[in-house]
Amino acid sequence: MSINEIWVLGALAVAFLLLPLLRPFINGLWSLDGLVWLPLVALGIFVGIFPAYGFRPEVIPLLILAVFFNLANLLSFLRTATGPGDDSLRETGPFRAIVAIVLLAVAAVPMFAFAPQVYAGLEREAEPARSLAVPGGAWGREYVLRVYGPVLPNRPLVFLVPPDIGSAASVELVSKRLQDKGFTVVTYFRRDHDTLFIDENGRRRSYPARLLGHWRVFRRAADFASVNERGRALEEARRDDLEFLLPRLPALLGARGQEEMPPILFVGYGSGGSALAYMAGEGGFLERHGDALGVVAVESRLWSSFQSEPRTMEPLTDTGAISRLQTNVANWFYGRRRLRVSRTGPLPEAGLPVLYLVSGRALEAGRGQYRAVFDALRSGDGPVALAAIESAGPLDYQDFPLTQPMVSFFLSGMRGAGRSENPVGDTAGIIGNFASFLLERRLMEQDRLAGGEPTEDHGYGYDIAETGLEPEAEIPVRREIDIPPRSTIRGSLHIESRGLPAFRL
Repeated sequence: MSINEIWVLGALAVAFLLLPLLRPFINGLWSLDGLVWLPLVALGIFVGIFPAYGFRPEVIPLLILAVFFNLANLLSFLRTATGPGDDSLRETGPFRAIVAIVLLAVAAVPMFAFAPQVYAGLEREAEPARSLAVPGGAWGREYVLRVYGPVLPNRPLVFLVPPDIGSAASVELVSKRLQDKGFTVVTYFRRDHDTLFIDENGRRRSYPARLLGHWRVFRRAADFASVNERGRALEEARRDDLEFLLPRLPALLGARGQEEMPPILFVGYGSGGSALAYMAGEGGFLERHGDALGVVAVESRLWSSFQSEPRTMEPLTDTGAISRLQTNVANWFYGRRRLRVSRTGPLPEAGLPVLYLVSGRALEAGRGQYRAVFDALRSGDGPVALAAIESAGPLDYQDFPLTQPMVSFFLSGMRGAGRSENPVGDTAGIIGNFASFLLERRLMEQDRLAGGEPTEDHGYGYDIAETGLEPEAEIPVRREIDIPPRSTIRGSLHIESRGLPAFRL
């Protein structure tokens, strides 16, 4: 099925709702009693769109209106069956029919105005991604790796952790763009976990309770302790995934060890990006992944850097029974209040260069959920950068601007910023340009070493002396690595950096 079929089905269902409303104005329709059943057929079409095509918010207004029309038909039928009454909507009169037609037109606008442009996961590409089943994870988890492009020693590799809302297939378009730019992309998903929208077969499915839980974390994990615990659990789960998959990655990709692996850029969405940012600064990570370039954390809020604030309780006094009772009652209510969190926890330590790719809304005053990211940029250790497409919302670095334009519209970026002409291409361009920047710096350091100039870099792509970081292992430098050319970013891009001289995207 193509995405145009949704538009065709929706237009057909709208026509089925419209025809009964035209009966007061067209005499030829008065004798067609079967028209009263068309709203029921339209309701069936709207209901069937969701299991067939996934969650389509732009169809919800028409679905509600179809339910209302069918209830009106049912009430009319009951009145006709039990006594004198009108014949469905035929006797409603022109005024009520006009009001219903206007309501129908208003409800139909979102479906046509926010029609998806691409149906991710159902495209038939010339070279489809390879899927590799990886059983045996912690607590019986089963993973599926998806590999885009050939794995070659001279071809840089992007390891991509899927988003919390969505799946590996929801960033398929980004992976394909990176593949076209000269990268090999390896992503994964965990069965029965990263299948909120798309599974490995392209089927749409959703779990409302789990989706609601992710939404609460997305909105409130930087405010309330109970929600933050869920966010920290998501980060811990992604860490478990990475600790299980990364040591096995060379064997899974057909390499005989880390020495045959190409340079790797780690990219993580949401909690996966947070987990990578923390892991990249831990001792031993470079030893295990010696040719790592850096980390891109996409819309990662660093939930682990928030800590619960202490509860304020009134001390008990011996001034009397009434006073103690008042204090106990006050403490009881204090104990029932939602415990909040503050940004006082540890930030990622110095390690690999980290690029935080955030929504344009993060650039506005207050910065809300992005407090930890800006703290890491301004006061953290190690080389770090921040980038934001000013018009990009928190879900726009996936395929949502194309496949879920209504969600993208309501979760937009900076107010007043012009929309990007190619949001998926911009996302792939930022990731690819960061990898190219790090590879270029590595090549420059190799040239410095070849020229006999002293250096403290050891292949990290930044000066150790500037960060105070002691190198744990030298990264091998390979002149034969193919550095993909940089891409033009069409959206208005905001960048900041620290510890990355001459940083650019």
